[in-house]
Amino acid sequence: MRRILNLLLMLTVGIASSTAQGLWIDRLMDDFAAHGAKVSVSRINDKYHLSRRWNVAFDRDLSLANTVCIVLDSMARHAVESYRYECHRNGNDTITYSIAMRGYGNNDDYVLDLTRVADQSSTWTNDYNDFKKSHAYLYRNPYMLQERNFYNLLQGNNRRMYFGAREAVMFDYVQGHGNLIAMATQLNEAQGTYYHFVIAPLDSLLSTLNARKTPVHYRHEAGQPVDKATTYYFTDYLLPKSKGRSESRGTLYVVKADEGAAALYRTLLDAANRHLDENPTQCCVLEYTDRHFKLSGVRNTTKLLVNEIAESSFLMADLDRDGTLYVLRLEVDGEYWIPKNWKQ
Repeated sequence: MRRILNLLLMLTVGIASSTAQGLWIDRLMDDFAAHGAKVSVSRINDKYHLSRRWNVAFDRDLSLANTVCIVLDSMARHAVESYRYECHRNGNDTITYSIAMRGYGNNDDYVLDLTRVADQSSTWTNDYNDFKKSHAYLYRNPYMLQERNFYNLLQGNNRRMYFGAREAVMFDYVQGHGNLIAMATQLNEAQGTYYHFVIAPLDSLLSTLNARKTPVHYRHEAGQPVDKATTYYFTDYLLPKSKGRSESRGTLYVVKADEGAAALYRTLLDAANRHLDENPTQCCVLEYTDRHFKLSGVRNTTKLLVNEIAESSFLMADLDRDGTLYVLRLEVDGEYWIPKNWKQ
């Protein structure tokens, strides 16, 4: 009960001061993670907007589902629109929530009316320009692909909330499996003429690491097939015409558990989040959990958009189950390609 009361207090204070995107919901997600839920976060800084999405998944934990429902019921009282459905039959629970906390208009008080047709194109109301500001991207990136996946995955009110609101929460609990998606989008008020990703502040932090350092060089030829048995991470969306060409050079850092690996992971992740907070004009994407993150961005968006030359900076950290921290820092020409044995 104390946990629930703390969550509700946090939620009430957060909603009242939600001008700082993500602060209250970050604390909420941290609490879910502390009680066994799998939480992952995606962030993007783009020329047009700043966005976050939180994903929470858990299995066979009705108590956590009940806690989520209590929190969402409290949120619904402050919502622009909300929908709730419950069914309890033959020992199976089905619970669905769709909540829009912030919409569009002068008072953020309405959800866009978006309609999908059978051929997967869309017909729009006059609100299309508002939607485009929240969901259009300067360049192809993993966040954009995730948006498309949700477009195909979500149905009914969940789809309407995800693509029609600026801040929304969707929750489904079916046969013991719970999944919660929260999203928040705001216009990038710092628009200018310079959107290149500059990873130098993170490099300065990496230079201070007391770690074993190994130079690495990865290469994937154009047209060469992707062998899932030997490939850890691969992209084919930056330059579809490149046919998968990739060349990366950089450094692998290894820090043992007894050398402060866990604290160092937290330091690096905090620095990555701070970089996005302090550099809204840099186009970059950050995806993370409490044990793994990837930070990437295009070094020169003009070259990418005009000359189809993809030059990127990439940083990945993984806190292994044995407590060892592996950090991979790469400069990438073309697509990203990382072998499965990258930790070696």
